[in-house]
Amino acid sequence: MKISEKDRVALIRKGNQLFNEGKIEMAGKIFKSINYIDGLIRIGDYYYKKSQPLKALTYYKEANCKTRIEELSQKMFEVLKMWIKEE
Repeated sequence: MKISEKDRVALIRKGNQLFNEGKIEMAGKIFKSINYIDGLIRIGDYYYKKSQPLKALTYYKEANCKTRIEELSQKMFEVLKMWIKEE
């Protein structure tokens, strides 16, 4: 279902408000529903800074943000290599 630009802008504002209030999951649902790439990346960044890389990765994938997906995947790979060497 196609939404009007006016409704999309209103939803972006609501998502941003929720994000600023710390209601990250609710903001994420709105951003996903309207495919708001910047918001999805911002949520991915939020989870990355909170040391939740898998959750961050899901938002980066939703946004199709190849650079962040590659960066995060590489960091996760390096951690995995370190864990394997420790055993």
